[in-house]
Order: sequence, then C-alpha cells, then structure tokens
Amino acid sequence: MNTGVRIGLYAAGLVVAFGAAYGVGVQFGPEPDRPVPAEHGGHPRDTGGDHREDHGAARPASATPR
Repeated sequence: MNTGVRIGLYAAGLVVAFGAAYGVGVQFGPEPDRPVPAEHGGHPRDTGGDHREDHGAARPASATPR
C-alpha cells in the first residue's frame, strides 16, 4: 500500500468516527436550554446619566461631547 492510499484510508476512518460521534451526540446528547422568559413590570435603574463610578476616573470637561 502506498502512502496516498494509507492517508486516504486514515482520513476516511476519521470521517466515519467523527460522523458516528456526531450522530450519537445529536441523538442522545443534552437538550438545548429553553429560553428564559423576560421579566416585566420593573423599571430600569435611573442613574441620571452619571456613569463615572462604572468606568473608573472621570473624563475632563474638555472631553465631554457637546
């Protein structure tokens, strides 16, 4: 058997092995999580647009957009 045939058989074996593993995983694997329903009724926290405490140091006044 020459090298090309051996590599081809090896690649075909890998395709069969991974294809079988994929098929078993699809058939018997865990079910995907159900989406979590959105919570309604509350209002988002109003910070008044001041997020400096969330991002570290305050920007200088010259860097403030107008």
